[in-house]
Amino acid sequence: MNGYFSAMQGKGFSYESTGSVRKMDCPNCGFSFSLVYARAVACRGCSKAYYGCSKVRCARCDSEFPLTISKDVANPYQERVMSNHIAGVIRNDMDSKGITVLNR
Repeated sequence: MNGYFSAMQGKGFSYESTGSVRKMDCPNCGFSFSLVYARAVACRGCSKAYYGCSKVRCARCDSEFPLTISKDVANPYQERVMSNHIAGVIRNDMDSKGITVLNR
């Protein structure tokens, strides 16, 4: 079910925004989640999420895998665009809350 993806795409949201809410399945446990959810939950304490990590972590089983598992990421360029976009979303959220991220 990709209701948010379809609704956002229909309203003209950017490729990066729509791709970040499209559901993907964990190859390890089958849990279905979006990139936004993964970064907000499983990657929350990791400074790499703030700086554009090209991996995604499952919030259920904690396994990590490349962004290329997403249907919206077909090559290294799209992987970088998507990881930079979602890092910007996370950065804006953390900055708005006054949270400082140190590079570990």
